[in-house]
Amino acid sequence: MTQPKSCLNNNKFGLVAALAKKSLARKGLSFALCLFCLAVILIFSSCGNKKNEPLIIWTDIPEFASYAELFNKEHANAKAIVVYKEEPARSLPPLKDEIQPDLVVSSWLKNSSTRKYFLPLDYMFSGGLLQKSEFYSKLLDYGLMNSKQYLLPVSFNLDAVMFRKKNETLVTDDHFITLDGIKKISSEYNKKNDEGSFEAMGYAPSWDGDFLYLASRMNGAEYVEKKEHFDWNAEALQKTAEYMKGWTLQTGADTDTELNFQFKYLYMPKYKQFAQDKSFFAFIKSSDLFMLTEEQFSGLTYRWVGDEGLLPVEDDIVTMGLFKSASHKASAQKFIQWFYTEDVQKRLLERQDSLKLDSVTFGIAGGFSALAKVNANVYPLRYRSLLENLPMGEYLSCPNILSPRWPSLKEKVVIPYLLDSIQVKKTQPEGTETASPAAKEKPLRTIEQRISAWERESF
Repeated sequence: MTQPKSCLNNNKFGLVAALAKKSLARKGLSFALCLFCLAVILIFSSCGNKKNEPLIIWTDIPEFASYAELFNKEHANAKAIVVYKEEPARSLPPLKDEIQPDLVVSSWLKNSSTRKYFLPLDYMFSGGLLQKSEFYSKLLDYGLMNSKQYLLPVSFNLDAVMFRKKNETLVTDDHFITLDGIKKISSEYNKKNDEGSFEAMGYAPSWDGDFLYLASRMNGAEYVEKKEHFDWNAEALQKTAEYMKGWTLQTGADTDTELNFQFKYLYMPKYKQFAQDKSFFAFIKSSDLFMLTEEQFSGLTYRWVGDEGLLPVEDDIVTMGLFKSASHKASAQKFIQWFYTEDVQKRLLERQDSLKLDSVTFGIAGGFSALAKVNANVYPLRYRSLLENLPMGEYLSCPNILSPRWPSLKEKVVIPYLLDSIQVKKTQPEGTETASPAAKEKPLRTIEQRISAWERESF
């Protein structure tokens, strides 16, 4: 069936694609996505035939502009337009005068304020359009609400530590390392000179707030949405703080010493920090780890940070949902069925190469695919280091339901609290008096106090 001359199969669409590719290379994905969407919307607005209306995808993931373009090339009777939203979860419901979405793809879609805007997709599994066995089961479960599959997982990330391959014999497991394992090896690696100053430090708790956050999750912090804020396990945070203080004290150091060492020796990118053997570990997210070039990763290896067969998945799992008031459900269904196949995701990754996007983001939508076979069969061809250590689906541990404002709460409330709570101060020499009462250590600000301050700044 021939498309109307004014629609996608004409020279205008080729020009749009070319402009998008050019912008992707020169000015970044977000700008290119906006350009792409604007131009394609203008093209579709000239199509008089209602049947040719495209499905609308709201997302904050720029790569979906490329995914939609490939979908459009491969489908004569269904087209897609990507509308870039800075925070899709906080943009629901749509305003009356704006383009309504059919699909929404983003993080933070599973919470009290957004869940009511999606339709269940169980019929796609019962009807054979999708196969549950293709997905990581733990990620599928994350998309369940009231025992129905409202959200489909798209991508996810994990946390790891990397270190020099020549030291691999000191790490007992080939896939994981626990907090205790990192602590033990780090402590044994520490070295002081004759003057008592550290020449090497394996790893220090105060070096990375994201490491402390992961440790708190592994200790049972159970961060979870509670109204507009969040709830947590206070005992778990206390346990984390005491554990990290003990780690620092065991080395005979204090927090200032750790930070001064980091400032002096570890100021370069993480993959370069091992060159002088000053540290043993560097904490890194998978989305950063697999963006290292072969040259940068040369001589290095990694382990996932986990415990007791559990591998914590980072909070920002990307999911896809069918909007409750979708106007183009049939086309949306076609896109979903097309997207969740190994062959298509392989082509999407190959397309990143042709558009030179492989140097911008990792994998599908910035992370591991939710399809296990894609990670096992396709990713190692692009990310050679994955041959050593693929994530094991049975160990994945997904986060609780969290608010769309969680990234801000985590950055401005939780991590600063953790960093302050693990502080180990220098002990005063016996007989030394403090300069003044004001010099005494200030009490730790509570999480509640920090939330109040965050509210004043954020509203």
